[in-house]
Amino acid sequence: MKKIQLVKISIAVLTLLLLISCATTQTSIQASKMGFTKELDEPSARGQLTRISPEQSNVKYRFCLSPDNKNIIFSGIQSGGSDNLIQLWKISSSGLGSPIKITSGGSNHKLSPSFTNDGEYIVYSSEGQLWKVRKDGAGGKMKIPGSGTNQDFSPNVSINNILVFCSVQQTQKIGNNKYLIWTSNLNGGELTQIREGIYPRWSPDGTKIVFEHKNEIWVINAEGTNLMQLTNTSDLIEGLPSFSPDGKKLVYTSNEGSNGKPIIDYNIWTMNVDGSEKKQETELSSWDSWPIWGKDGIYFLSARAQKKNEQNQRIWKLVIK
Repeated sequence: MKKIQLVKISIAVLTLLLLISCATTQTSIQASKMGFTKELDEPSARGQLTRISPEQSNVKYRFCLSPDNKNIIFSGIQSGGSDNLIQLWKISSSGLGSPIKITSGGSNHKLSPSFTNDGEYIVYSSEGQLWKVRKDGAGGKMKIPGSGTNQDFSPNVSINNILVFCSVQQTQKIGNNKYLIWTSNLNGGELTQIREGIYPRWSPDGTKIVFEHKNEIWVINAEGTNLMQLTNTSDLIEGLPSFSPDGKKLVYTSNEGSNGKPIIDYNIWTMNVDGSEKKQETELSSWDSWPIWGKDGIYFLSARAQKKNEQNQRIWKLVIK
C-alpha cells in the first residue's frame, strides 16, 4: 500500500510541476532532476535518433517547425551568452549551423512559438500575454489581445491562420486551477471559448484540435463540437499531443511503463487519431517530452546524452522505421 501511495504522490508532484511551470508567469520551467539521464552516449548511433539543437542551447518549453519544415524556432538560453532571458532562436531543422537570435531584451519567458501559415510571423506567449513578431525579429513585437485575462499561454496557429491558445483561472488550492481553450483570429477578433483543456494543437487541415485534459488526450472539432476522448488511463499521465502531417496519427508524451503501470520518466508514444494502436517510440530514462511530428520525423525535447551535472534539454529528431 505504501508503494502504491508513493507512486501516486510522485505522479501528482510531477504533474503539478509541469502544469504550474507552464501556466504561471513568474516561474521558470525546469524539469525535475529525476527526469535526467546520465547517459553520455550519443543515441544517434542507434541510427534513428539525431540531436538537432547544439550542446550550448538549453531549450525551454515548446518549439515549432516552419511551414516548409526547414527551420525550427525554439524558446531557450544559450549557455555562455550575456543574455540569461529565455528568448526565441532559429536553427536549421537539419541541425547544421549556429542558432540565430530572433528576440532580445524585454521580459522573460518568450514561450511556445508557432508560425503563421505563410511563415512570415511567429506567435508566442510571454508573461501571460500573446505576441506576434516577424520571423527575423525586425519591426518589434505586436500584442494579440487574447482572452483578456493576462494568463494566456501555449498558442498554436492553424493552416487557416486561426489561433488556438489556453488561459488559466488560478485558485487558492494548489493543483486545482482551471484551464480553458480559446480560438481567435490573429488580431484577437472572433474570440471563442471552446472548452476546458490545456496544450491545444491544430490538425493539419485546421478542422480539429487535439489537447490534454485531466492527464488524458482528447480531440474536438474547431467549432467545439464532436468531442472525443482518445485515452482513458486514470493511473497514467498522457498529454502534449500533436498531429502527424497527414492527420492520421498523433504523437504524445506518456509515463506508461512496459507493464502498463506508471513510471517516473516520460517517453514519446504514437497512436492513431481514434486512440488505437498505441506504440512506445522512445525508452530511455531521459524525460522525453513536447513532441511535434514534422515531415521527416518526430522532433522532441530530451535531456539524453547530457554531461555530468548538466541540466540542459535539447531537440532531437526520431525517424521511425
